[in-house]
Amino acid sequence: MIDTSIKLFEKCFGEKPLISSFARGRVNLIGDHTDYNFGFVMPTPLSLGIEVSLTPSETGLIEGKSEIFREFKRPIHLRTDGTWLDFVKGAIDIFYDEFPKITKNLSKGIKLAIKSNLPHGSGLSSSAALGIALLKAINKLENQKMNKIKLAKLAQKIEHEFIGTKCGLMDQMVASSGIKNKAMFFDVKIEKIENLALFENYKFLVVHSGSHRKLSNSMYNERKTECDNASRILKIKNLREADEQMLNNLSGKLLKRAKHVISENERVQVCRYALHSQNAKLFGEKMYESHKSLSEDYEVSSEILDKIIDKSKSLNLLGARLTGAGFGGCCVLLVDKGKSKETFKALSYYFPSLSLVDII
Repeated sequence: MIDTSIKLFEKCFGEKPLISSFARGRVNLIGDHTDYNFGFVMPTPLSLGIEVSLTPSETGLIEGKSEIFREFKRPIHLRTDGTWLDFVKGAIDIFYDEFPKITKNLSKGIKLAIKSNLPHGSGLSSSAALGIALLKAINKLENQKMNKIKLAKLAQKIEHEFIGTKCGLMDQMVASSGIKNKAMFFDVKIEKIENLALFENYKFLVVHSGSHRKLSNSMYNERKTECDNASRILKIKNLREADEQMLNNLSGKLLKRAKHVISENERVQVCRYALHSQNAKLFGEKMYESHKSLSEDYEVSSEILDKIIDKSKSLNLLGARLTGAGFGGCCVLLVDKGKSKETFKALSYYFPSLSLVDII
């Protein structure tokens, strides 16, 4: 896929780029809204992703082209303007803050081209993939040594400081460290990864509902604040430390949010066991439980997502749930290996807006 951003760069600037890099999107199999609570998650990389090709310039501009965002040009000294170019500026500034003594080849300007086959605003971590791809390219350009955890944390910092999304570390970790066709069991608190083989006789289908979301305009940050407030009431550092007995000290929305986080952490650990034992039925049951919790307790689902999951149950799929932050976007389905396309066709009959994103 790298060749495509190179060709776009050549078309835009009439020269070859100096550096190219690629980062995959991800689908979260189970464990949503637990990463910023320092809990457990289980994503896996997609075959789709974002690639970046770039070259330093002396124009004083960030300039280039993206098929998603079209042509762009902005002064490099401008910190933020509320557009996606904040990712580019954020990657440059945060990288140079981390390595203050290097030459800083991009300080006077940058020419770049960006290509993506990830559906935008779909809950498949296109923003984390963009941040990781940009940082990988800059790191390659500046010839610095940076491990994958540091790379992920810098990409997370872009989201926090330049985009305004108080995300956890899951998306950046799987974009930097994920292995294709492996589930990443990630303990966010101790930053420990275990890569697990997927099911031999079953596949995960990633389908887009046709309903897009914009995370910066969603209730994502509000959910993070609610979890922090619940932790303060319970006098703990974060909801990773909470248990069911503590729920008696909460009420209303905070009770529901904490209930989801506690139960979702338990489900991720059960699904880890299910992969080890190749128990797809158990994994699927936990997927349905997860969606119910995300819909009723965390309140991040939508009418179309709930309908897709309900229909998946009536079609006797092993498991189904929304994936990502919610508020629209994608679902992930667990189906028999030989029935992937048949299953998608059956669901598409009821939901014409549905599109198949990936089969894992």
